[in-house]
Amino acid sequence: MLRRWFLFLIILGFSPVIASADTLAPDALIERMQAGGLVIYWRHAATDRSQRDTDLSDMSRCEGQRNLDDRGYEQARQVGEGFERHAIPVERILSSPFCRNVDSARIAFGEDSWEVRDDLFNVPPVRDRQRQQELVDALRRYLVTAPGDAGKNVVIVGHNINLQQAARVRIDEGEIAVFEPGSDSPRVLGVLTPDDFD
Repeated sequence: MLRRWFLFLIILGFSPVIASADTLAPDALIERMQAGGLVIYWRHAATDRSQRDTDLSDMSRCEGQRNLDDRGYEQARQVGEGFERHAIPVERILSSPFCRNVDSARIAFGEDSWEVRDDLFNVPPVRDRQRQQELVDALRRYLVTAPGDAGKNVVIVGHNINLQQAARVRIDEGEIAVFEPGSDSPRVLGVLTPDDFD
């Protein structure tokens, strides 16, 4: 299994970097988010690793997917409360169709606050190489496209491999990578954990 993942990442040209020393500290990053104009990429909250994605034929059926665990529910609440506490303005919320992503968005931001986007689908289960590349390209476009309202932010609830391939940034479950759009390639300003909002 690990060997297959390794080969998959090699094939896709995997070369991740993690936020470097020149990125913003959490307090400064939250202050920057309050000003708007950013793309906020949230990897869904923590999941039950004893589960696997076994049936993705109907994305509304969560029993065939890896879902949030108790820690994930708490992380999602932390993020939602943090956005509210720090008055971080949001223009729109885009989510992958996976239940763990939709649940993260729902718990954090409320019912019907998000839009499910098929072009945010998790890359690894996709077997078609062209479709994999289309998903990576779609995310890259999202990360470099500014919100329509410069005073608000776009939030994307997505997956790790997609982000690694689109922006060469790796984050853990529940973490948030913040991007400044407007250039040809994604520019990460920093990474937050749910605890950073406390």
